[in-house]
Amino acid sequence: MKKATPQKYFLKKHGAKKLLPKVSTSDNKSSRGRSLILAGSAEYPGAGVLAAKAALRTGSGYVTLAQKNIAVSSLENPDFLLCDLNKKSWHELKFDVILVGPGFGVNSFTAQVIRELKNKKIEKVILDADALTVCANENLFPLPATWIVTPHTGELARCLKISVEEINADRYAAARLAQNLFQCVVILKGHETLIANRQRIYTNKTGNAALAKSGTGDVLAGILTALRGQGLTATQAAVLGVYIHGATANLWASRQKDLLSMMASDVIEYIPSVLRILRGN
Repeated sequence: MKKATPQKYFLKKHGAKKLLPKVSTSDNKSSRGRSLILAGSAEYPGAGVLAAKAALRTGSGYVTLAQKNIAVSSLENPDFLLCDLNKKSWHELKFDVILVGPGFGVNSFTAQVIRELKNKKIEKVILDADALTVCANENLFPLPATWIVTPHTGELARCLKISVEEINADRYAAARLAQNLFQCVVILKGHETLIANRQRIYTNKTGNAALAKSGTGDVLAGILTALRGQGLTATQAAVLGVYIHGATANLWASRQKDLLSMMASDVIEYIPSVLRILRGN
């Protein structure tokens, strides 16, 4: 890859505050967005639960977690709705934004969902984890410009058909190649996560090594879903979502907690504090 020398853009605290969804006395659960999350499976039930809880913590009014042979209990998870996709089609569910991928499976059903979302011209879509592997395997590129994809380095290497080492040698060039391939907003996760759209690449300055833990990517996907469903553009949701996600790790460290100890569920629990700090309350 040719070495990239981009102009650097990043979101500061005052900018993040401006992007936060407004809170009004006229709000109701419908006005805060309906999030449909196609995630999790019998093998990986936690992925969907983490994404759903993160979406709720980030303000989504309704959250429905849908998967085949639903593997989680509504008694243990009363805050969001559940749907078994063996009994009811996702087409029948109301939603403003849809997340596909975390723990959902690399299979023909995931591919079918992505194709149908493209054909139906659904605008607010986030693809993560297994959905990205499916895109690479089935050559489902390009994607609509209003979508968000969230590859880590290994997933992007599969999509671009280059090595992880090449990506790490110049992450900016890799992010631009990814945007050219996907044609939507790309979040290249990792140290100083990059967000690429057609015009520019943003560098995220929040976060630390505490986020190097299984499940934290599922939480980020849920955060993005909630923000997109509350009216932010794909780029706004991506930049703010990554900022909030990283800020939870910064807050964890500031409260004298060891970076080895943070779990994905801790990221979810710190979202309310980060939002309150950003609002200046």
